Amino acid sequence: MGGRRPPIFVPLLGVPGDDSPEDVLFCADNRKPSVPMTRRVNLDAMIPREDFAIQEEESAIDLLRDFPIGYLASDNAILKLLRKPDFQRETNHWTPDQIATFVASFVDNEVIPSLILWRSPTYVFVIDGGHRLSALRAWMLDDYGDGPASLTFYKGEISDDQKRVAKRTRRLIEQRIGRFTKLKEMVDSKVASDEVRRAKVLFTRALTLQWVTGTADVAETSFFKINSQGTPLDETEEMLIRNRRKPIAISARAILRAGAGHKYWSAFEEAVREEIEGRASDFYDLLFEPEIDQPLKTLDVPLGGSVSPVDALSLLIEFLTISASRDATPRNISDYTDDHTGEATIEILGRSLEILNRFTGNSPESLGLHAAVYFYNERGKYSRFLFLGLTALVVDKIRNNDGAFFKLFARGRERLERFLIENKSLIGIILQNLGKGQRIPRMADLFKFLVAQSAAGIDVKPEAAIEHLGLRGRFFDITSGAPATPLFSDDTKSMAFVRDAISTAMKCPLCKGLLDPKKSVSYDHKVRKADGGGGDLDNVQLVHPYCNSAVKN
Repeated sequence: MGGRRPPIFVPLLGVPGDDSPEDVLFCADNRKPSVPMTRRVNLDAMIPREDFAIQEEESAIDLLRDFPIGYLASDNAILKLLRKPDFQRETNHWTPDQIATFVASFVDNEVIPSLILWRSPTYVFVIDGGHRLSALRAWMLDDYGDGPASLTFYKGEISDDQKRVAKRTRRLIEQRIGRFTKLKEMVDSKVASDEVRRAKVLFTRALTLQWVTGTADVAETSFFKINSQGTPLDETEEMLIRNRRKPIAISARAILRAGAGHKYWSAFEEAVREEIEGRASDFYDLLFEPEIDQPLKTLDVPLGGSVSPVDALSLLIEFLTISASRDATPRNISDYTDDHTGEATIEILGRSLEILNRFTGNSPESLGLHAAVYFYNERGKYSRFLFLGLTALVVDKIRNNDGAFFKLFARGRERLERFLIENKSLIGIILQNLGKGQRIPRMADLFKFLVAQSAAGIDVKPEAAIEHLGLRGRFFDITSGAPATPLFSDDTKSMAFVRDAISTAMKCPLCKGLLDPKKSVSYDHKVRKADGGGGDLDNVQLVHPYCNSAVKN
């Protein structure tokens, strides 16, 4: 039993499920290396998706015995048959370090768990091993989310964050292994070196295979069993998978990638597909543009916070559930029937855009909310419960045809925003002291209270807001205090920027609320055109669209 065991690449707890966000690499002596989990590499373009149940002309596909890397070449017939299940989450849960370590494991001939595949009449589906195959193909193409395949997949819309992560991945690969093309050129070299040794492994080793046999239902059940071992699927991801044909799920996935990426709506008629993609793109622009960086250096922040897949999908599911309903109690995602034509998805997107257009944009009903004031805390961190709470309140007012509420909102806006700006820390503490199920309705109630009081000319005191919410005890602002280090943290830098930038931000001269002119602005005649006012510079003022269309008139 002497000698060291060879290193092995395995997911967490040594079980299948490499698509889990918590997968890590274990060394031979069971030490777990440090793996930063904050930034993930997007490999979703490497292997296309397809519906398990699709039925086309059957082709003869023999069961493969193993899987050499050559099968991942762009012109290889096996790659053209390879698919991921259409319901599988995006292949973006590995960090740059994990990808570099896995590729090194492959070329160093270390043990790698078997791929698990299922053969349909038309395609070969990857039940387990999608990240492993995608990492190898990304290495072959030198595409870690920013290359030609990814650019085509996402219609040229690659985020700056995705580009940064890809650049870091490429740098790690080149440091630890070298580019695939470089090693490929060394295959017939006679020089003895680590690179040449690795090059000779490229086309001599293969990943081992296991096969799921049976129907599409059997394959889907196998997928869930495999991905529930070790670290289970994220709650939101599993909900989306199980309800993938519901209109809210289709809408959320369309919005997340602005109508690009894998088209979960591809079975619909062309006109319907185009309508979904157009509305999803508009939705994305209103909710997630521009990208946010830390520390904050601009107040031009997105209404929906980060576009990271798990956070964004969770927000979208909740927002669509609230905003698409006109019932007193919104239907859950599972209560909808499957959408086979796309019409229900278009309706969901349309109703939700109606609500979003109340928040931002240049339509006449837009309040032009300044996201940094309403939906971010004093550290520049996004609070989805403030966003969803205000959404619930606005939906309730629209459902009850309460147009007077929006006039009250504008009347009290200056006082309302002053409270939000001065009490960001307090609101965060209140949220921490509420149960998960209470946060959205309580924030809706808080906004309703603040609007009513502010419109009545009352400056709301923190104690009054706490009492209104039925909370007891004393709340202390713990954001100040002696620093633990002489260096400024990103939070401190963001706090300083938010403090100074908000104090000098533009205001609407009609309601005295803050303007966000990059997202929402209307050009108003100080003296109305009907009263002889001209289009000269002295007669123009920048106002909120709603103030121009409803308040002034």
